[in-house]
Formats: sequence, C-alpha cells, structure tokens
Amino acid sequence: MAEISAEQIKVNNAMTRMTGMMASANRTKTMAQRTIAPDKTLQTMERYNELNEEYAVSSSILQDAMTDSTNVAVSDDAVQELMARLADAAGVQLDRELNAAVPASREPAAARTLEATVEEEDALQERLRALRA
Repeated sequence: MAEISAEQIKVNNAMTRMTGMMASANRTKTMAQRTIAPDKTLQTMERYNELNEEYAVSSSILQDAMTDSTNVAVSDDAVQELMARLADAAGVQLDRELNAAVPASREPAAARTLEATVEEEDALQERLRALRA
C-alpha cells in the first residue's frame, strides 16, 4: 500500500502543477485579450503590407535603373576614339612617336658594360678572399 500511496502523491502533485500552469496561461490570455485591440492590430498589419509593397516597387525601380545605366553597350571604335582623345588631351602622342621611332641597329651600351673582364673578375675575387680572411 505504501507504494500505491507514493505513486498517488506523485500523480496528485503533477496534476496540481499542471492545473496551476493552465490557470496561469488562462490569466495571461485573458489579460492579452483585454489589452489587444483587433482593429489596431489589423491597421498595423495593413500598414506593414503597404510599406512592404512600396519597398518592393522602389527596390525594383532602383534595380532597373542601375541595370540600365550599367549595361550601356559601347562599340570598340567609340572606346578607341575616346581613349585617343583622352591621350591627346594629356599630351600623349604615342602613336606618332612609335611610328617615327627607328629600330636600334646595335646592342645598347649599358648591356655591353655589364660583362666584367677577366682582370676585373680576378681583382674582385682577391678582394672577396681578403674580406673573408
């Protein structure tokens, strides 16, 4: 019998707690119903939907405008002409200078002087040995 009464006590305690929670939930719902005005809630939701639609339209217009302004097709000739005008405005006359340039007939002097002679190489090797010692 002691086991049955312990189980009954547990069940009774659980039922009491459940009843208390249900009563608390009912009180909360009742208070919410008193303070919530359905007409105000409806107006708020309608305004929210209107703003959402306005935002969608504005966003669509902006996106279309950006797409139109960035997708302008320009021919290669027009680009080349514009580049030439900009270069002329900056004082660059690269085409004329390249056409007037004469190709070099021999190796530049700087490249010839980079190669060290045998005597210079020996002198450098001696100095390196002296520094290491």
